[in-house]
Amino acid sequence: MLGRWHHDRATWKGYVFEARVFLKSLVQRNDTARFLMLGRPRSGTTLLYRLLNQIPDIHCDGEVLHHAVLDPRGFLNRLAGIKFNRAWGCKLITYQMFEVQRIPDHRAFLEGLVDDGFRLIHIRRRTWDQSLSLSVAQASDQYHIRDQRRAQIRHLSLDPGRFVDQIRWNLAMLDYETRLLADLPHMDVNYEADLKHPADHQPTVDRICNGLGLPSAPVAADLARTAEAHRIDNLSALQEAVCAAGLGHVLEDPTA
Repeated sequence: MLGRWHHDRATWKGYVFEARVFLKSLVQRNDTARFLMLGRPRSGTTLLYRLLNQIPDIHCDGEVLHHAVLDPRGFLNRLAGIKFNRAWGCKLITYQMFEVQRIPDHRAFLEGLVDDGFRLIHIRRRTWDQSLSLSVAQASDQYHIRDQRRAQIRHLSLDPGRFVDQIRWNLAMLDYETRLLADLPHMDVNYEADLKHPADHQPTVDRICNGLGLPSAPVAADLARTAEAHRIDNLSALQEAVCAAGLGHVLEDPTA
């Protein structure tokens, strides 16, 4: 299930970007604090990185390991070193270690980053909601909404069999993340408690800034929840399929 080949590996874009960063790092090296956000797709990584980018001392990039590079650890360190902000970070979607970067030892990779001074931030979301959000985004090809007022309600029907596969894949990924980070120093961010409601955004960012040793600043989300713009017409059929597959606990367990 884990470790499938991903089309984002079959491109030169990552290698070209890596070469540019390497050349720039030869003449520009800054002692920048650094952090890495790790989580499954649709777990809140984009929302958090956009919130953190509103802090003057932080420059936060998106999925810089979206395309394959030769040396992921060295690339992240060199990329941090060419930034002028007091802190630099990016987000890593967990599957990218398996399917895009083909990192042979994920534990050693993360340990190495910690040794290099990276702070790890693990973002997790309830698997039912995360899988539903991912399936809707894939079906509608709409991953983010900036203005909820202009968004038109779209009705969707999702394939129950494929959704069950999605649930299984995401449960396996969350279990792997939890075991991978079990005894590594990291900060936890829970989507439901820390990101779902706008009132929780500022305390979450304040906590992260404090962990990075940086002053915080006022933040406000500039993205709307895509769930508000979509209606799933066969939601009960999805719930029945998940229960029939023996995965009904994801409907009740907030930690699953």
